[in-house]
Amino acid sequence: MTKKRKTPIAKRPLTKHQLSKWQRQRRMQRIITIAGVLFLAFILAYIGYGYYSERIKPFHQPVVKVNDTVFDMDYYLKVLEIYSRGQESSTIPAWATVAVQVIEQNEIMKQGAASLGIGVSAEEIKSGLSKSNLPDDKVFSDMVGNMLLTDKLLKDYFDSKLPTVNEQVKVQAMFLENKQVAKTVMDSLVAGDNFTSLAKAYSVESMTKDKSGDLGWVPRDFSGTLLGDSLLKEIAFSLKTGMLGEPTYDESVTKSFGYWLIQVLEKDENKGSHARGILLGSRQETEEIKAKLVAGEDFATLAKKYSQHLESKDKGGDFGWLQPGVADKNKAVNRVVFALEPGVISEPIRDDTVQTRGGYWLVKVLDKDANRQIEPEIREKLNKMAFEKWFNEVKEKSSIKEYLDEGKKSWAVNQILKQAGG
Repeated sequence: MTKKRKTPIAKRPLTKHQLSKWQRQRRMQRIITIAGVLFLAFILAYIGYGYYSERIKPFHQPVVKVNDTVFDMDYYLKVLEIYSRGQESSTIPAWATVAVQVIEQNEIMKQGAASLGIGVSAEEIKSGLSKSNLPDDKVFSDMVGNMLLTDKLLKDYFDSKLPTVNEQVKVQAMFLENKQVAKTVMDSLVAGDNFTSLAKAYSVESMTKDKSGDLGWVPRDFSGTLLGDSLLKEIAFSLKTGMLGEPTYDESVTKSFGYWLIQVLEKDENKGSHARGILLGSRQETEEIKAKLVAGEDFATLAKKYSQHLESKDKGGDFGWLQPGVADKNKAVNRVVFALEPGVISEPIRDDTVQTRGGYWLVKVLDKDANRQIEPEIREKLNKMAFEKWFNEVKEKSSIKEYLDEGKKSWAVNQILKQAGG
């Protein structure tokens, strides 16, 4: 049997009303879709911004700028981690300050060396990293490079500028508190006592005391560098071989003690003690000034002329009102002020918490050589001093800007503590 074909049903055209409704539905779907995409994009952007703000942005903040070179937080954190590794967590804030100083100093030296035409090659740094078994990382590369650069500057640059030979004297010296002590020690030396033993016992200047008076060979052209700005360098080269010089007063040398004369003006149960004082450089001078006070000379006038206490000198030695453990933290002064009766002038009071100037050199020249080779130990000292002087000059001319405020420093410390599990 022949199958009957189905007659296709003709589709009715949409009415205007139906078409309009369909178009509205399509438009609404597009609006909903766009809104959903925008909302999702907003959520993703919000999450991304939060991640960027918390995990990325802080690490790209500038920490320090040396001339035109900027170091960011990421670099700083790596330096801090290296220097604070293995340290107590309580010391990390102190290391945070050290780390930024290290970055500054290394970059200043690197830029200064470049101006001298001195640098370190990538191959030298790579070899240094390999020898030290360090990772090939920017921070470690900079650290190794700066160590190699320092060595080059000292050995190849500054050492080459030093003469091989120089006029030199072999010196023994000690610095004594006062003329009376100097005369006593000189008499002992003339009688044959040992210079080094006496210097160890009596010298009040750190270098000569630590070396027991034996300074060794000193080059003339560099005597000021090694012996400072004191009169010692002049005395040493003015004496003949084997000669012991007369005691020579030198006001430029500082020593770590002094002597007080104290007078209480009045006392009050609530205010404490109103006192004044004169700080002097030796017991002998203190006794001489006390004798003048006892003879009737004016305390304020003598304080203005002789006292080495800068805070009270211009006030005639006046401390104002002092209360135990509050107004004046100087124990040597407090101990006397609150025990002394008004009007009485104290005995000389030794104070090892202050610094005073003045004393007497005793110098002996053991030998002289007009053309002596500079010893390796002296050359090393001179090199380091020349390097430090050069570095300070370069630093003075450099533009350094720190962006590391207390907030950023605290954040950096917390990051290090987190890494360490602290």
